[in-house]
Formats: sequence, structure tokens, C-alpha cells
Amino acid sequence: MRIIKLFKNHILALVCAVALIIVSCNADLTLPTYMSEIVDVGIQQGGIESAVPATIREQALADLELFMSEEDAATVEAAYGEPDAEGVRAYVGTDEARSEEGELASIMSLPETVALALEQGIDASATGAPIQGTVTMDDIRKAVSMGMLDRDQLVSGAESMADQMGSMGGSIVRQRAISFVGQEYEAQGISLSDVQNSYLASMTAKMFGLCAVSLVATILTGAVASHTACTIARDLRRKTFESVMRFSPAEVGKFSQASLITRCTNDIQQIQMATTLVIRMVMMAPIMGVVALMRVFATQTGLEWTIGVAVVAVSAVVGVLMGLTMPKFKKMQQYVDRVNLVAREMLDGIMPIRAFGRQDHELKRFDKASTDLMDTQLFTNRAMSFMMPLMMFVMNCITVLIVWAGSHGINDGVMQVGDMMAFISYTMQIVMAFMILTMVSVMLPRAEVACERVEDVLNTESSIKEPERPQLPAADGPRAQLEFRDVSFSYPDGDENVVTGVNFTVCAGETLGIIGATGSGKSTIAQLIPRLYDATEGTVALDGIDVRDMPLSELRRRIGYVPQQGMLFSGTIETNLKFAGDIVGDDDMHAAASIAQAAEFIEGREGGYESEISQGGTNVSGGQRQRLAIARALAKRPEVMVFDDSFSALDYKTDAKLREALATSASDSAVVVVAQRIATIMRATQIIVLDDGRVVGQGTHEELLRSCPTYLEIAQSQLSSAELGLTDEEIAAVMKGGER
Repeated sequence: MRIIKLFKNHILALVCAVALIIVSCNADLTLPTYMSEIVDVGIQQGGIESAVPATIREQALADLELFMSEEDAATVEAAYGEPDAEGVRAYVGTDEARSEEGELASIMSLPETVALALEQGIDASATGAPIQGTVTMDDIRKAVSMGMLDRDQLVSGAESMADQMGSMGGSIVRQRAISFVGQEYEAQGISLSDVQNSYLASMTAKMFGLCAVSLVATILTGAVASHTACTIARDLRRKTFESVMRFSPAEVGKFSQASLITRCTNDIQQIQMATTLVIRMVMMAPIMGVVALMRVFATQTGLEWTIGVAVVAVSAVVGVLMGLTMPKFKKMQQYVDRVNLVAREMLDGIMPIRAFGRQDHELKRFDKASTDLMDTQLFTNRAMSFMMPLMMFVMNCITVLIVWAGSHGINDGVMQVGDMMAFISYTMQIVMAFMILTMVSVMLPRAEVACERVEDVLNTESSIKEPERPQLPAADGPRAQLEFRDVSFSYPDGDENVVTGVNFTVCAGETLGIIGATGSGKSTIAQLIPRLYDATEGTVALDGIDVRDMPLSELRRRIGYVPQQGMLFSGTIETNLKFAGDIVGDDDMHAAASIAQAAEFIEGREGGYESEISQGGTNVSGGQRQRLAIARALAKRPEVMVFDDSFSALDYKTDAKLREALATSASDSAVVVVAQRIATIMRATQIIVLDDGRVVGQGTHEELLRSCPTYLEIAQSQLSSAELGLTDEEIAAVMKGGER
């Protein structure tokens, strides 16, 4: 999965998370064990944990040893210390030997059962002794002292009693042994309620301690998961945005701006949520399940088959839900893209929408996209809302099944109530772990789709690449010299050239004007200069170096490009004019504003250069925005100035002043002006006339008026006859020459 690859730089965080999850799972799954012990030991056995008493009277120990082999009696003797002044001996052996399955517990349980029975009186034949009628422990002591009974007979009699108990013998012996220990404690003056309360208090303290450990481990796991997920999302956003910033207009057009925004925001948010789920749930579920299974098999209740039934039932429920929701999850991100695309288009085109009175139509279009997304989300949410009730139904059915099957085991004496309760808890944890995995498996595909979409951006290489062997212009070489040599260009998905065979050279102090009909390729030529696109044929050279061989940063440092739409950024006028960075000083800023005819309106604003500019420059007029964009390009003092129809929003007077100031101040720069108005370029050193991507005229204004019909036709539509300076006969001759 793509999401798993995102963790390759966060291995340490995953190791820490796994360690914390293991601690948390073990703490959580130890609680049912303690609960079982509270029921079985704390309640049913009155807090007496073992058939081996912690303290025992000398006489009681001697009575028990009568029913043990000499070897067993020696083992028991070694486990108790010397008697105190009251004849009480304390246990000094190991906790392991004293445990339910320990050696001492197994040795002492049957003698304690026999001794307890003798205290109440039993049939003498059960002991194998040559005594008639009902006998008590006192009778056994007397018989032994008189030599009427020996150890072997008593041991044999005890074993005979155990055989008579049958299949329930083990459970009965354990219960009777615990009862003997209780009576022994009472005989020593120990309160059984104190024993029980002490045990319950000890178990309570242990359970609170485990809860605290689990709480701390869970909190730390959440912190690690959140930090890791946020770090992954931050790095992914940075990488994605870096890739987008390297894209040429071709790559941006391939994805669309709305889709790129969605991929950098919503999709990465989905990935962040998924990485958190992977750490907190996907990693926890198998660990929880494995630990629970280990404890289930350790209890040996014989109910393990119920877990298989639970897993099959959960799989069936989740399988049906996944089959219904998976196709919808895959479509959801496409619908999110569509909503963003329509919303962005409506916001960008709010003015023409209002001007044409198409608000209702656009609202319906947006509502259609929004409704498609809503319907998909409602379907998936409704389907997923059935999961939890169905899971609870399955889990409750499994609980009933365990209780039903476990009750038979309790009745047969092979299981205790606490063991059954613990088994229910373990089974629920296993089912929950499996359910978590299946639920996450439903949620992860959406994140997987988001990850794939982000990867598409990251794996898309820009068509504008840094040169493998970058070159810089020689210090003694030409400066501010721009040259096009047989340049042709076609868009990546286009079949025909947009411009074909363009040749020109413009040097410092010269101005090149480019004019032509709409769609003739004027802006394309302007975009080839700063390498927004690369020429498909021919060479674009700056200072004698092919622009494809020059580092992009160096190339664009030398070029000042002003696009058709002057884009301003939120901030102040100063931050916008100094957008090129530290190379722009205050003097450069003021000089550029003066050349661009922007100084007057800037100083007239409250705050001057510190006055605020809203996003996109919406709080200034179109002409002011265009002048600020021109000033921003001029402020970095480039070698080549490229104006892509950047004077269109200026009135004729401002246009004339700006061109005059530009001619005076930019004498050491080459200037390329793309324009629709003849007046803007008529004083250019040379003018190129484009028609359908081809150069149909090249020369000065006067030369083109007399040699290029296309230029003359444009001039006639904008200039008066007096301004043209041509007679009707001269105009007719030019047009006739064009027809030939």
C-alpha cells in the first residue's frame, strides 16, 4: 500500500508506537485475569489464594503429614520455618510452589480435604483403617499412637477417597482444601474478613496500577501517532507544493488549478487521518488480537471454537458492507474535485455571471455537483451506520453462546465462573480487534485514492527542467541580447505549431513590438522567453546562451516578465514591489513605481507604500493593478523586460507617459512588448507582425505601413488617416500587394 511507504522515514516512531501498544494491550488484557481472580478467589474462596496456608499450627501440620508419603512430608516440612511461641509455623517456600499448580499445593490439597472431613466425622472404611463406625481426627491420632495405623494405610485411604469423588474430584479437593485453610486461619485467630479485604485491596491496587499504565501508554501512543501523522502531512504538503511550483503552465493545465488545490489540502488531510489510523488502530488491532489469543489458549476452557464462530460472523457482516461501499468511496474524491472546480469557476467569474443574470443557472450547476457528493456520502454513511449495531448484535450473540457453553463446564466442575468471565472479555477483544481491522480496511481505500492522486502530482515531471550542464554568459560577452532563431512551438497535446519559424534579435536599449490578431501566438512568444514553455524547434538565446542551458534561477533573475493579468499578492504595496527579494532596495522600489506611473496613486493612498493589498489585488483598480505589476518587474532591474499586453488597462495618456519613462530609464535593457494597440509599439525599434503563428511582417512602424497589409489593416482600425501619413493610393497599393 502507498500509505505504508510514507512511514519509511519514521521507523523510530513506529517502533515506539509498537512498544507502547504492546504495553497498553498487556495492561488491558491483564485486567480480565484479575477480574477472574477476584470472582474465583476474592469472592468464592474468601480471599484465600492457595491450598498452602501462609501460617499453620504445628499440630495441624502434623495431622496433614499423616496422609502424606515420607518424601512429601519432608518437602512440606522444609517449606515451613520453626514454630513460634504459640506453635505457629510460617511459610518460607517459593510463591511458585504455593501456586495452584505448584508442587506444595498438589501435595497438601488431598490431606487437607481428608483432615477437614475427619473434623466432621467420616465412615472409617473410607480411610482403610481397622476401625468401625464414624471416626474423627482424634480417633486417627489415637490409632496412630497405638500402632493400629501406619502412614501407608492412611495415604492409601486418602487416595481411595479421591477415587470415590470421580470426575469432580479435582474441583472438590481444591474447594475443600481452601475451606481447610480458612478454618486453620480461624483457629489461629485470624479474621477471614480481613483476609478477604486484604486480598481485594491488593487486587484493586494492581488493577488501578494497570489502568494507569494503560492510560499513559495510550496517551503516549496517541501523541506519537498525531506527531507522526502531522509530520508526514507537512512533508507531503511541502513536497507536493514544491512540485506544483516547478510545473509549467502545461502541467497546471493537465491537472487543473482546482484539482491541485484539492490534492494539496483535502487529499493530504485524508492521508493524515489514515496514517493516524494506521498507528492507533491498524497496528493495535493485531497486537491486541495476538495477546488475547495467547491468554485464551492459556486458560484452556475448551471454548476456543466460539472465537472461530465470532470471526466468521464478523467477516460476513463486514464483507457485505464493503461490497456496497467500496465503489462509492472511490467516487467520492472525484465528486470533491468537481465541487471545488465549480465553486472556483463561479467565484472567479462572479462578475460575468451577474452581468448575464445567470446566477440561478450557476447555482443549479453547483447544486448538482454538491448533490452528487451528498448522495454518495449519505449512501456510505448510512451503510457504515449499520456496522456498529450489527457488530454489537454479533458480539452479544457470542457472549450468550459462551455463557451457555461455559455454564455446562462450570456445572461439570471443569471451569470456574471467573474463568468464563475472563474468556468472554478476551473473546470480545479478539472480535473487536478483527472488527477494527475490517472497519479500517473500508476507510483506507479512500485514503489510498488520495495517496494515489498526490503521487500523480509528485511523479509528474515538469517539462521545464534544469540543464544537466548549466552555462552562464561570459563576463565579456553580450549583455541584454535576446535572440530567436527559427523558433517554433506546439503545445504538448497539440497537433500543429502555435508559432512557426520566428527569428529576431533585440539588444540593450532596443524595443521589440509584437502585434497580431487574437490567437496569432503573441503571448506564446512572450512565454518562451522566461521558459514558461520550451521551444519545440529552434533556439531562444539570451546573451548568446540557449535559455535551456542556463540555470532557471539565473535566467529568470535576468528577465522581468509582466503577464496579461497582473497578479498581486496579499500584503502591502512594498512587499509586492519587493517581491524579487533582497536585490530590490527602497530606491529601486521608488524608481520602479515612478517609471510605471504608480507613484502618484501610491502616495495618495493612506499609508502609502505600507497600505494593504488584498489577495489578488482586488482593492485596487485594473489599471492600478497593472501598473503595480509593471513596477514589480522593473524594480529588480532585469536585462530583458517582457510586457505581455501589460498596457491594455491603461488610458492613452498614462500609456504614453509610461513608455516615455521606460525608454529613458531602460536604456541598458532589451524590451519586448506584446500589444493590441498600435500606439503602444509604433515607436519600437522593430515590430513583428504575427498572423496564425507566422511572421508576416517585420520592421519599423513606417516600414510595415508600406509593406505589410496585415499591419496596415490593424493600423487603419486604430489610427486616423492623418496619423497613418499615407494617401489612399499608397494604402491601395499596399493592400493590393498583400492580395498578390
